[in-house]
Amino acid sequence: MFERVTALALPVLATLLTLSCAEPVQQFEWGAPRNLGPNINSPGKDEHPTFPRSGTTMVFASIREAGQGGYDLFMSHLEHGEWSPAQALPPPINTERDEFDPFITLDGSRLFFASNRDNPGAYWDCDIYVAEWNGETWGQPLLYDSLFVTPDLPDWGPTLTEDLQTFVFSSGRTPAKPRSVQIFQSEWLGDHWSDPVPLPQPVNSGGWEATPYVSPDGKTLYLNSDRGDPGKRDVDIWRFQRVDGRWTHPRLMTGPFLSAQHDYDPCLTPDREHFYFTSNRAGGLGDSDIYVAERVRRGE
Repeated sequence: MFERVTALALPVLATLLTLSCAEPVQQFEWGAPRNLGPNINSPGKDEHPTFPRSGTTMVFASIREAGQGGYDLFMSHLEHGEWSPAQALPPPINTERDEFDPFITLDGSRLFFASNRDNPGAYWDCDIYVAEWNGETWGQPLLYDSLFVTPDLPDWGPTLTEDLQTFVFSSGRTPAKPRSVQIFQSEWLGDHWSDPVPLPQPVNSGGWEATPYVSPDGKTLYLNSDRGDPGKRDVDIWRFQRVDGRWTHPRLMTGPFLSAQHDYDPCLTPDREHFYFTSNRAGGLGDSDIYVAERVRRGE
């Protein structure tokens, strides 16, 4: 999303990390990221993968000739260890406007995404929509909630915890500075969502924090940010853990996840065995590609 908006406005190493508090503390390594290849990536932009619980279906956003215009949502299925050629989701999901930053719930019943479909001529003015699966097709997308609509400013990058009680997203509302973006959170109160509030430091740094991914248990948060170097022109992926109700200081995803270009749109598969992200690093097939790294435990 950083590159999309600012257009308007590897060595084979492994990085050593510690699992979130939801699992026994252990160490593991990530293998070298692999480009998903031409079944998924195109000469255009391919970004922001999301998965239901099975991990065998992927929805992502792309700008390519097979779409209806602007960003569209595409779907692929994992067959015999390979992703099938991506197919565009039909109307009413995709329109001639932009549909991007999808998030599918673990049970596969609801698809959230951002779009400017109701704001002609205003790319920056995007809102969050949701469509429900009726067993055969996706229903008509609707604005999710008025709390997540900010006139003339963007709301995008939705992600929810498994219990559907915590909603995290990116927004340009109450910007720290012009064209800055922060991470907001809202809690389900039984019959309505609480007013969204920006996550405190160290999550929001006053710069660009966007496209969050929150783990199903709500204890691990990934996002992309330009923090750390005021002169930077790229974004990197950062990781936070929730300990005793507070977010830890961020850890930069280094090693194979760090390039000289944009690295963003982080997403773990539900089994936590694969880490997907988007990058426009050298050697890709298009303007931006989707990559995956596989987790390898030490000693294996």
